[in-house]
Amino acid sequence: MKEPGLEEVVRSLDRIGRILSGLLLKDIEGAEQKHKIKRLKQCGFDNTEIAKTLGTTPNSVNVAVHSLKKSKRKAKKRK
Repeated sequence: MKEPGLEEVVRSLDRIGRILSGLLLKDIEGAEQKHKIKRLKQCGFDNTEIAKTLGTTPNSVNVAVHSLKKSKRKAKKRK
């Protein structure tokens, strides 16, 4: 049996990543876009990957991430 080459391994890992992100999105189906972005960030996705996954622009993701960070800072100040 032939060992898989590096390109094949990378394709397989990419496929696994897409499957897992699909499962994550199904789990949070119906949630607001900001919540989806938050969950994907927590899973280590960068803004470009999140934009591709959600079918939006990286700029929209940047704005949402900034808004989430701002909300988090405000919540800390209230405590």
